[in-house]
Formats: sequence, structure tokens, C-alpha cells
Amino acid sequence: MSTTLHLAIPPNIARQTLWEIQSAFPGVAIRPPQNHDEMSDFFGNVFGDEERTADLTLTVYPSALARAVQQEKIFAPVPKDLPGMRKELVDIGLKEPMDHFKVVAAVTMMIIHHETVHPPPKGWADLCREDLEGQVVIPPHNTPAPALFAHYLEKLCGEKGKRAAATVHAKLFPQDINKAVDEGVYKAGMVFPAFARTFRLGKAKALWPEEGAVVIPLLAFLKRGAHEDALKVLRAFFSRQIQSIVAENGLFCPAVEDVPLFSEMVQNGSRLLWSGWDQYMALGSGETSPPPVTGKPVEPGRSACSCCK
Repeated sequence: MSTTLHLAIPPNIARQTLWEIQSAFPGVAIRPPQNHDEMSDFFGNVFGDEERTADLTLTVYPSALARAVQQEKIFAPVPKDLPGMRKELVDIGLKEPMDHFKVVAAVTMMIIHHETVHPPPKGWADLCREDLEGQVVIPPHNTPAPALFAHYLEKLCGEKGKRAAATVHAKLFPQDINKAVDEGVYKAGMVFPAFARTFRLGKAKALWPEEGAVVIPLLAFLKRGAHEDALKVLRAFFSRQIQSIVAENGLFCPAVEDVPLFSEMVQNGSRLLWSGWDQYMALGSGETSPPPVTGKPVEPGRSACSCCK
């Protein structure tokens, strides 16, 4: 039986990455792409089933990690000789707390806003402002974005953030968010950096938030008893060739140290926003309440609290 791969990876790195893997490993079977509804259902309800879980899975869905913890016996420890994590990710606490998964990259999310927004936002906390209520658009509920967005707004702004998150429009994908904010349909949006570089009308602006770009880890899971080709493919994801696709095509943070960061991340001091693995697994389990924040909630326009720096 051939090795099975389930590569639920962001579309702006998928095409070239799949070509590299299929060229190097022609004998592996890559599962057909799923739409977001299918991925959301699979990783929330099916992943970890021995018959339906691939030999190697890559995904950004936090529900996959929550399921993997519940079904731990299905997954093999990843080899200890895989490349270590780069300093920027270790420094924010992204080092894996267990050996049954591996971070392949850090997908990043930032803010875009229409040029008419005054004062212009400086960070996530500014999206709690009353003038932006009901005017923010983010990716839909069948992606990880809404739960993460709600978590960080509540963490930064308390009840005000919770109310702001409740008014957000979770309905468009990044390319359409770029267009809608540029056209002034919405005042602000949450996108990948790749969709924040150019705007057709030139009416929108990109912002690397002062609290940091939100991190969504791209995780790899190796099934116990998987064919050795699955391990070879996993190692290929840490090669300079594929890690460079992550950084250059995706504008995401590569996991390995010797691959250069994309320019926006360098220019903004590699500021990243990450609440920790416990919170991430809680979001994956459907628990949306963030842990208590010491001190007062951050008011829009002010710096992030120490727990978020």
C-alpha cells in the first residue's frame, strides 16, 4: 500500500509545495484537496481515526491538535533529529510541548485598513474602537481565523474586545478581503501578509500590528506505523527548498534557522502574537474564553500588555 499524505496547507504555498513533493516522491498518494467546510469537519470530528488518518498530515487547524491529544496512540513521535526551531519562534514559546507533532512553519495574520480610517489603527486593540464596530472583515468560520481573532480581541480589550469580535464579518477569504477593504466596503480586515502588499485601487494600507502578527502554526503529524516514505516527506518539509517556498511564496515564518525571513517580518522586528499551546488546544476544543489577563485590558491606541509582548 502506498504512503498517504493529507496536506491541508495554505493555498499560496500549496501549488509549488505539492509539485516539489510529487516530483521527489512519485509513489506517494496525496489526498485530493478539501474545501474549508470539509477540512473544518474532518479535523474537528474525524482526525485521529486510524482508518481515515493519513500517514502524514499537515494542517493549520487547531482542532487537529486537540484531536491528536485525545487520540495520542494513533500518532508516532517525530524524530528527534529533525531541524531545531528558529530563535524567533522559540522566543515566543512555540517550541512543541510534546513529541507527537512538529511545527513546520508559522502562518502569520496582519491588518489592512482603508485610508479613510482616522486615526489609523496601530494594532489589534484598535479594532475594538467604536468607529470600527461592524466594519471589520475576516476569514469565515470554517477556518481557524474567527476563534483566534475573538480570543486576541478579548484578551487585549476585555469585554470591549468581546463585543467587537461579535460584530466582525467572518465571511471572506484573504484575496476578497483585500479587495473589499480597498474598495471601502469594510474599514479593516485580517489577512495573510501576501494579501497585504498591493491594492488595486491604492486605497488601503497594510499594518503589522504593534502587538505582533497573529501566529497560526502549520503542524505535521506522523501516524504510528506509517511507511518510511512518510518520514522522508516530513524531512523534505524542513529542507531549505520547501522552507524557502514558505518564506518567499507564502510570506510565512519558516521553522528553520538558516532560511531568511520575509521582508515585512524583518522590518517589524519579528513581532509575533502567540498565547501558548494550552490556549491553542483549548480553541481547538471549542473553548473560546481566554485565560485571565493580569492588569487592566489594553485600551485602543495603547501598547499591548506584558503578557502579549
